[in-house]
Amino acid sequence: MTVSEERLRILKMVEEGKISPEDAARLLEALKTSEAREKPQTGTGAAPRWLRIRITEGDGTRVNVNLPVRLVKVALKVAERYGGMDEAATEEIMAALEEAIAEGESGRIVEVVDEEDGDRVEIYLE
Repeated sequence: MTVSEERLRILKMVEEGKISPEDAARLLEALKTSEAREKPQTGTGAAPRWLRIRITEGDGTRVNVNLPVRLVKVALKVAERYGGMDEAATEEIMAALEEAIAEGESGRIVEVVDEEDGDRVEIYLE
């Protein structure tokens, strides 16, 4: 049973007079506490050290790029200069990555899937 279904069930019991509103409030608070405990934590608090990019094409071709986080800015500048990336895109990507790094996020931060071709791009901070 999902959390929203459990909430509705509690409210229905109040409506039917099976439990008091005070009891319902305690149950809803316990449900909220339980839900917060079960949510996976995205950040570990420690600064990520690696940016990992995985590209999988529909034909099975796979590209893996592992880059130390401290070199990401340099890599994006190279991509901007030689890869045809515009400066605005570079700045936007850097701002998003710097925010994720500052917040100690880790794990998959981006996933793009082209359903038509089966291509997939995944970006991780570890």
